[in-house]
Amino acid sequence: MPIALLLLALSCPDLRAGRTKSDDVSWRRTVELYQMVPCLTEDQLDFGREVIRGLSYNSQRAFRRVCLLPGIDFERSRRAWAELLRLRLSYEQTLSFERWTLLRGVDADLAIQALEKIKTLSYEAGRAFRAYLQLPGITPRHALQTISLLTSMDDANNRAVRAFFTIQDIDADLALDGLMVLALLKDKQGWACESFASIRNMNTETMLDALPLLRQLRQDDAWNAHKLFLQPDMDRISGWNWLVRYFANPPEIQEIQYYKLSREDKRALLQAFYDGGEEIIWKINNLHSITDRFGFEISSARLWRWSDRALRKQFEQLSREVVYEYGREFYPAFNADKKGAMITALRRATAAERRATARNLTSPDIYALLAQGSELYDSSFRDILVPVLKKRIRAKYDDNLLAFLQDTDPDNMLVSSFIVSLAQKGKLTTFFPENEPEQEQILDLVARSAFKDEDSIIIFSATFMHLLEVLKPPARSYLIGRMVEEADRGSAVFSRLISVILQYYLQEYPDLLGPEDKSRIIRMTVRLGAVDLGRYLATPFAEWKADGRLASISVFHPDDDGRRSFLSNGRILLKNGYQLALSDQYTLTPLSSDRRQKIQSLIKMAGRDYTTPLRRLYQAMRRTHFALEFRKNINGIEIRHAVYIYKNQKDQEKLLTRFLRSGDEMFAQRGHSYWRSEQITDPLTELLRERIITSGDLTAKQRFLSLGSCGGVKAYTKLTRMFLGHVDLLATIGTGMAVINDPYNKNFFEVIARNPSEITWKDVAVQSAHIFGRGLGRDYLQPGSLPAILHKLLEEEKKDGLTRASGGIAAEMVEEEASL
Repeated sequence: MPIALLLLALSCPDLRAGRTKSDDVSWRRTVELYQMVPCLTEDQLDFGREVIRGLSYNSQRAFRRVCLLPGIDFERSRRAWAELLRLRLSYEQTLSFERWTLLRGVDADLAIQALEKIKTLSYEAGRAFRAYLQLPGITPRHALQTISLLTSMDDANNRAVRAFFTIQDIDADLALDGLMVLALLKDKQGWACESFASIRNMNTETMLDALPLLRQLRQDDAWNAHKLFLQPDMDRISGWNWLVRYFANPPEIQEIQYYKLSREDKRALLQAFYDGGEEIIWKINNLHSITDRFGFEISSARLWRWSDRALRKQFEQLSREVVYEYGREFYPAFNADKKGAMITALRRATAAERRATARNLTSPDIYALLAQGSELYDSSFRDILVPVLKKRIRAKYDDNLLAFLQDTDPDNMLVSSFIVSLAQKGKLTTFFPENEPEQEQILDLVARSAFKDEDSIIIFSATFMHLLEVLKPPARSYLIGRMVEEADRGSAVFSRLISVILQYYLQEYPDLLGPEDKSRIIRMTVRLGAVDLGRYLATPFAEWKADGRLASISVFHPDDDGRRSFLSNGRILLKNGYQLALSDQYTLTPLSSDRRQKIQSLIKMAGRDYTTPLRRLYQAMRRTHFALEFRKNINGIEIRHAVYIYKNQKDQEKLLTRFLRSGDEMFAQRGHSYWRSEQITDPLTELLRERIITSGDLTAKQRFLSLGSCGGVKAYTKLTRMFLGHVDLLATIGTGMAVINDPYNKNFFEVIARNPSEITWKDVAVQSAHIFGRGLGRDYLQPGSLPAILHKLLEEEKKDGLTRASGGIAAEMVEEEASL
């Protein structure tokens, strides 16, 4: 048996890596504890030292705990090694094992038996398990019995369990009472429960009273409640009151209750609606078609391949009211085995679900969603949410938008975003009054809302043109007058931002301004000082071209939209003389020689036929996860456009790391906007958290992001800040279109290669103007656009502020030294 075990250890890949680290601190610490095991012979000590080398770091940590338990001897050590080599615990599972072994009554035999059970814990289940182990009166065997329940729960439920177990006055009996209810929570109810349990001064009495109510919440209400409970000033009594008096009521009662709230409570709830909007927007957008739970569109061909039972399961995931209404179409078709009729009924029911979702939202919630207009699909905005809100304003406020705004948003939190979103989506005239004094009052509210902080000013700037185009000249002049007033009386940074907006429109879009408007802006510029906008149009092209190459990576999602984008992108590059090849740089897993030959064969075919081989390559990339690149040489500059199909977050982290450390210039995110978090923000956040990527990697060069998806100024701002200002962007505040994204990304590097390095972003825009012709892409924000200038101005202000602050500190130190 010792020989077999040693062979097992020597065959372990961890051992082969471990042999190069004989002085490893973890190994030495583990050996020190192993040497304390009673009655070991010298041969057993030597044998143990070798086997411990073969244990991973996590397994070494777990074995150290076993060494400290009663009953440990050489035979039990061998059993522990065999289990640890077989199971390979994750770090989180190791933490759970360590914490469990601290319970009174754990011995070596029980610990070795427990390893297999603890191996089943997921990340969130493990965190919940460790929280459970902190409770008084928990026994080792009883704790192990809870693992099967925890592993049967979704992550949201386990997060709720963990928060529940951390309530100060909880004990083992109360924990068990709550655990059975927590297991029944669905989706967003778990999130609401987690944040409710985490409220300041929460106790078990209130928590146990709340659980039945939390379990009854509609999903949208649960999500909004989750966001509200997270607010920093929330306490136990307030949380309970919100749950009982608002969220536990049906939508029609919530509508009435909202307008009875105090000004402060309206503000808090509006903030929760706005913060929670992304999730509800995701839901409404997804319902534009039949999609799976990840938001992937399900094609007609795929639906026809589904069984009748699968179609029925998809149908019954819709809300009860929609299932009841459309069940009269669907179930007879199901019973008659008429698949075409079933699919038609499913499509009609899905569209009805989208409308029902809007009807079941309160007016303030719809208002907060419309304030995020660029995140919504045009159809979600114009055809789903706007008609519902318009109908309610007509019924309750006699079609008076001003009265609705004053009653719904008395602090003007979202007025500006709401109004400019309406203008951007072409729906402002649906709501805007004809009465000139009322128009001016609404524009007063817009000004107060738009100029309250830096972010709101940038959001306003991105859609300002839409607002100017919609407003009639008197209203337009009134708004510009209000902006001049704000610039004159605002703080230094605010004044500069607002004056730059007006100066930019005076220079770039004078046709939108009347004679008096121009005169006001010129006088303001004289008073406050003109800003040289050309300074913010400089490009990094000289640095980019220094190595003789320009390189990009485009990431497509494995759904219908991603497939279409991949094919259209590939066709336009091949038709313009680009050569297709494997990308070793972005192929994350080595390919076998046989696989390489098959891919090369498809690549050769794609050079002659731009359609079928590209489709086959796309399918192969989805399965095998290799990357391709399109190459072309222009003026001695090698251009490379790599393409990759998204797999999962871990691989995306590796891809981003390679991009950031390679010196490549452009990263293009293609597909729906809701994949932006999977493709960029989530993996980049994790890389920074794990310190795999540092601020130095982000600031090593000025990069370019091409966001081909439907956009949003919030995403534009977030990514600019994530890249620490060292990024220029092509983004859209409207609908992303392949007819813009494909030629722009191709044209971008070609313009750089064909022109002197000193050209500005304005020059690039001029040479890209043909792409945006015929009214297409008017919502695209190119580098050098107004929001881009404002972001760079803010970065400059921050740097100047830091310099002034450090200079002030230095001056104080000199003065102090002189006085000494």
